[in-house]
Amino acid sequence: MVLLALGEANAQDVQFSQYYAAPLYINPAFAGSDHTSRLVLNYRRQWNGLEASFNTYSGSFDHYFEEFNSGIGLIYTYDQISNGGATTQDIGLQYAYEMDLGEWWLFGAQMPSMLRMGLQGSYILRSNLSGLAFGDQFDNDNGLVNGASIDPAAQVNGVNYANVAAGALLYDESFWIGFSAHNLTRPNQSFLPDVNGESRLPIRYTLQAGVKIPLGESDDWRDKYRPGYKEMSITPTFLYKHQGGFDQLDVGLYWTYSPFTIGAFYRGLPIKKIDQLVSNNEALIAMAGVRLKNFSLGYSYDFTVSKLTNGATSGVHEISLRINFVNKEKWGVRQKKSGGLPCPSL
Repeated sequence: MVLLALGEANAQDVQFSQYYAAPLYINPAFAGSDHTSRLVLNYRRQWNGLEASFNTYSGSFDHYFEEFNSGIGLIYTYDQISNGGATTQDIGLQYAYEMDLGEWWLFGAQMPSMLRMGLQGSYILRSNLSGLAFGDQFDNDNGLVNGASIDPAAQVNGVNYANVAAGALLYDESFWIGFSAHNLTRPNQSFLPDVNGESRLPIRYTLQAGVKIPLGESDDWRDKYRPGYKEMSITPTFLYKHQGGFDQLDVGLYWTYSPFTIGAFYRGLPIKKIDQLVSNNEALIAMAGVRLKNFSLGYSYDFTVSKLTNGATSGVHEISLRINFVNKEKWGVRQKKSGGLPCPSL
């Protein structure tokens, strides 16, 4: 979401309702986490009923190098505001290292045995601002007046900057918890040419976690790699984000019965009100998808429950596609028990 006021552009990063269908976006430690080569494509159409709607496209490719216990990833994200044409392009390169911690205990409980650490370097281009109006271009009667908040050259050239993110994931075959921090360099994203126009991008902190609970668990872990196996499980997950003065919680449940997955989620944080009259409730989300071995396709719809109302926004549509490039041996019984995270692929 982008907020424009008083000559400054105060931005919050793009979000995806199908957050585990965009793993490299939420945490660079996910690079190579499937222990295969993986291609992921995401599309989000937000608030088509409003004059200022948002279109977001994202694509990523990652690969795992087993001999080095390492994964690399490349991610590209393109975000556009429909009415003003303002665009943001973000291209990032990621590296993640995975290590086996063995058996260890904390407060009498056995903890996940695999740890992944990830790092990302990005370059961002923000441009095409000629269609936007800023707060100081309006008079007291809300009429547009002459004058520009930003230099014309800046309108054409936009602003470009480098950025850094880091993250970590702790997991085993049924549970995971991760933490990531984006915008660590706090780059200046202002379009204003002078020092008074400095506007540092807030760090985005993200905490993600979940647990996969098998239903009708097999006696032998190898069975799930044999022909005819059908996974049946429920997976509660949550994703918490904090950026500047903005906090948000996504919490919900996936239900899987191969090859189908459905999910229901809530986005908001009612305990933190936007003001005394407005509760922090944003959306109810329904998701459905299909997974066929190395191929996943998902669709979700966000039903707006904030004061914007769903009738005004027309909700949010999101589509995801994932393809794993896996040789036959990887689907055989020699697949390592610890290979890959248990978090949903949709």
